[in-house]
Amino acid sequence: MNHDEMIGSDFVYKVDTSHGLSNDGYIATGTESIVYKGVKISKDGNIKMACVLKFKYKYIKMGTGESDVTRINVLERFKDKDLKIFDELQNCRSVVRIYDIIEDLGDFTLIDTHVPDGKTSLPITRDRFFCVVEEYVDGWSLEEYCRDEYWKLTKEIDVGNNMKRRISFHEYSQGDKEAIFKSYDHDYDEIIRYQSEMFRFMINLCEILEYITEKKGILHLDIKPDNIMVTRYGREIVLVDFGRSEHIDFRLGGYICGLGSADYNSEESIARMFQYGTLGYAAPECYVPAMNGSKFPFDEEGIEKGWMTIESDIFSFGATFWECLNMFELYTGSREFAKDKAQGGSYDFYRRYVLNDEAYFERDLSLTSPHYHEKLEAIIKKCTLKRCPRFKTDPRYYHSYGELKDDIIYARDSAPALVKTENIKVSNSFGVVGVMASLLIVLGLISLVLKFSGSSIAQRKLDNIMENYNPTKIELLESAAIEQMRSSTEAEKHTIYNKTYEFLKEQDDSLDYSETVVLVELMKQMSDKSFVGDSIDNMLLEVEKKGISSCVEYTITNINDSDSTGYELAVEIYNAQKRNELGRCYEVLIENIDNEKFRPLVQRLAQDLDHDEMITQIAENLLEEEEFSGSDAERSIRLAEKKYEVKDVLGGVV
Repeated sequence: MNHDEMIGSDFVYKVDTSHGLSNDGYIATGTESIVYKGVKISKDGNIKMACVLKFKYKYIKMGTGESDVTRINVLERFKDKDLKIFDELQNCRSVVRIYDIIEDLGDFTLIDTHVPDGKTSLPITRDRFFCVVEEYVDGWSLEEYCRDEYWKLTKEIDVGNNMKRRISFHEYSQGDKEAIFKSYDHDYDEIIRYQSEMFRFMINLCEILEYITEKKGILHLDIKPDNIMVTRYGREIVLVDFGRSEHIDFRLGGYICGLGSADYNSEESIARMFQYGTLGYAAPECYVPAMNGSKFPFDEEGIEKGWMTIESDIFSFGATFWECLNMFELYTGSREFAKDKAQGGSYDFYRRYVLNDEAYFERDLSLTSPHYHEKLEAIIKKCTLKRCPRFKTDPRYYHSYGELKDDIIYARDSAPALVKTENIKVSNSFGVVGVMASLLIVLGLISLVLKFSGSSIAQRKLDNIMENYNPTKIELLESAAIEQMRSSTEAEKHTIYNKTYEFLKEQDDSLDYSETVVLVELMKQMSDKSFVGDSIDNMLLEVEKKGISSCVEYTITNINDSDSTGYELAVEIYNAQKRNELGRCYEVLIENIDNEKFRPLVQRLAQDLDHDEMITQIAENLLEEEEFSGSDAERSIRLAEKKYEVKDVLGGVV
């Protein structure tokens, strides 16, 4: 069997390499699975259909410490529970369908390069994974629809080096940013049209959840924008990912889930989840007890941890549409929020800024457009109301989707929305983003002054930000430095850059992604290639190991050419992670193997190349360069020798 094929019960499955930004079929990475677009091919080759290949770990380890780690058989759990739930819901066309389960991948091998910063590429093989083949929904996740399709807050660009890249709003030109802000702030009709879309999606999702919950007795327990698909044609809603779903035990008045505990002072991981569901969207009763002296994030009065009911999904429903309605402000107002969303599955922003009573409950729309209907805000606030001891019967809460749908229809029929009559208050429900939004407005006004008053005022602005600095002001720091550069000579630009670089280095032991972005944006203002090259070298050597992948990518896709050694290594690190031009990657590694100054980057390149499949490809490239012309047997022996040689070199570097 070919390494790129899986044999199912009636069909053969392959990854669709025509799909995706990197043409590798990649769609997303979830908590327990890696998702690719696939092709479903009949064994006679006459039928070909699109599908989704969801590669799931056969086993995962979960626990709160070394002494209580539990090995969970995901495959058995999927067959015993998840598959039965899917079977019960297959009559609902708004729930994604399962076509096949491939328990043994056979000789199939896929190298997943879409891994978090600091992690190596992940081989998908029969030993660790099984595959669930699902219906392919041609469209977008609700998050992608709101962010990309509607508000155009990301776009795809060619970046040189035979690469494409998706950039966020924060990387747009100033003119493009201003045009988008102008459209959003002043186009009343566009806001109302978007509101109408949200009303339709909310009603549609209510109908789906009413069927699966009140007719089938199933809780989804992971409602979020990523798990709601919007079809390309018809703009219909399809609900996906029932991996967290459970049957409701009506004898107990709901569903009780045995929860572990978590250290809320640490970062969340698959082995130590803070909640049952997804951070930021899960209801408060889905969060686990605190351990190791950490503090439970909410007021515990009225919260029965692990007791999940229809109100739990309704809370997630409200959190989902609160985010959709605030998407423009959240995404444009915070580079950190945008970065979390770009990484897929990263929820650091929520953990830092949302996990508290003030931000998590009664979410309002006061930060966003005043043209949204006030009744729509009332619905969101009621869905996300803070828990009280008798909230499951309290009439202030929603207890059915019929009731929720009626309110949404009433609000929709009251449209077009009127501008809110009350003063728009500064939101307490999302403090950090509120501050950012306010600061951006202030920055816009200050920028007008700077254009007329020159470098001296810009310098005072930059100095003031540095004197009163905290990490939430990173974008203000960038804007102030760029503004000063615009009225400076090339030599003065060097001084401004060095001042900013030294200041950011002082903030921590190493540079993080946001700080790298600032420095790269400053480099783009300069024309002295020699200075920029030296700056790239110094910057990359100070980048934290955890964030090196994203920092490397941002650098080489925003600065298209440099003769510096650091830049050259960065390009090959990126290519190695994407499995491009591996022969060239190895050649650059050999050229720099004794370069002590750049040893951290050389080690990272060696680490990214140190995989059996990549070593084989490098060895084959070396044989081609030798123009080896022996017999097949001799070639096999020579190839083995080359592989050993390459592996020995990489091992010596790592």
